[in-house]
Amino acid sequence: MAAAPVPPGAITTSLHFALGYGKNTRQLKNAPAEGSVEIDDDDDATVLTSMLTAQGVPSLVPEVLQTIAAARQALQRDPSLTISAQGYDKVRKQFLTEHAISGGTGRHVWPVGSTTILKRAGGSWSQALQEAGLGTSSAKPAGNFGAARFTEEDFITALREFARHAEETGGSTSYQNYLTWRKHQQQSGRSDLPSGAAVRNTFGSWSAALQNL
Repeated sequence: MAAAPVPPGAITTSLHFALGYGKNTRQLKNAPAEGSVEIDDDDDATVLTSMLTAQGVPSLVPEVLQTIAAARQALQRDPSLTISAQGYDKVRKQFLTEHAISGGTGRHVWPVGSTTILKRAGGSWSQALQEAGLGTSSAKPAGNFGAARFTEEDFITALREFARHAEETGGSTSYQNYLTWRKHQQQSGRSDLPSGAAVRNTFGSWSAALQNL
């Protein structure tokens, strides 16, 4: 039985976790104490919890969420933070080995493999990093991620257009729905919509971004 498609949230959380897991003693030293941070995107937390539960390690959810939240806060402070495909594979292997997690028929393992991430990003690791809000080799070390291309007005315009679409279709204004909507718009030829990660990093969180509607 073929595995179901990997949710976008699984890829984003995998990359953010790898960033935090690999740098949490140095880059994330200013992260809040345990229990004081949460993932702003409920969809991401739901996907992560579901996958880790299916893998038989639901007890790891709080620690993993903590690491991801700390990584996202670090990205707010320094949008140039990044991780190579090789570095990602090393972190993933270490995590899976440490917790004796292995694959299974009909399901994907979290953190997802770098091959899966590459396929979803058209074969470009830089594109995968960009979509997840991490820095790339061409990213500038200062300023908000995406700021060189989009102004704050551009972000707000995109959010308001998305909100109108959600209202017209009866959908929610969740982060996941924005990703889906943007993807459909891109398939129609649009290139003027910032990624969800860029929006979130610019305003600090998805809920903070929605306050501009």
